[in-house]
Amino acid sequence: MKAMLLALLSAILLSAPLHAQQAALPFGLEPFPLSSVINQQERYDPDYRLMLGGIVKINGLVRSDREQRLQAQLTRITWQLPGGYPPESGFNHVRQQLLAQGAEVLFECAGRQCGPSSLWANDIFGQSRLYGVDRSQFYAALSLPEAHVAIYAVRRGNGRVYLHLDLLEHDAPTVTELSVRLREQGYAELSDWPDSTDRAVQALLDLQDTYPDREIWLVVHWRGEDLDLTLRQSEEAASRLLRLLGDKGGDLGRIRAQGVGALVPSVLGGRSQVAVVLLKEG
Repeated sequence: MKAMLLALLSAILLSAPLHAQQAALPFGLEPFPLSSVINQQERYDPDYRLMLGGIVKINGLVRSDREQRLQAQLTRITWQLPGGYPPESGFNHVRQQLLAQGAEVLFECAGRQCGPSSLWANDIFGQSRLYGVDRSQFYAALSLPEAHVAIYAVRRGNGRVYLHLDLLEHDAPTVTELSVRLREQGYAELSDWPDSTDRAVQALLDLQDTYPDREIWLVVHWRGEDLDLTLRQSEEAASRLLRLLGDKGGDLGRIRAQGVGALVPSVLGGRSQVAVVLLKEG
């Protein structure tokens, strides 16, 4: 009998899922206590869609009022929370840790304002087990100087609660990459503006050091139907960018900024605003 019990115990231990063990998280994040890792992936994603609004499906395509396309190293983790905890417990556990590290909330929603849970589960995160009750879901997109983060939590119809994290670590375009784009295209997008202002300003500082005899022009585009309003908004954004650059020691005598509103809508793509860098002979 003892031998049979030992054999049974060994079989249970060997069959226990390895993913139940906690994984080390980037940036010193702590997982929710007693949660179980259900899935973990790490890969490079050349075209990640960070949703910055509620989502819908139109003509078979998932759409949002605003989103950001990222090229980044993706760490994707899904946990099951221990019984008795609501989705907001896991969601707030991760959210508060990120805020304590200086993260900026780009967008967040709760319940049905996020859009159908089925779309988040299957189309955005590729995890069917995240398909839960719409009114129980929570989502946030945040930015750190070196990463973007998406958090999603939901309760399924069977009562199980899942927490999901997409962490996207990315490198700002180097001054060499910006120089190549400027040489090949005649312009380059300031990719970290407006979501990561420190990185955008640093890119401009590096560009000024690389081209000490050149004048830099910044052109800010802004989406909207009211042309006069978008012109004012883009001018304010351009002035803000110049102030930030000056605060960091940039040479404002060699840089100009202009807001053009929605005059060139094709430049915007799916974004609300874009800053474009141009070089002019000094």
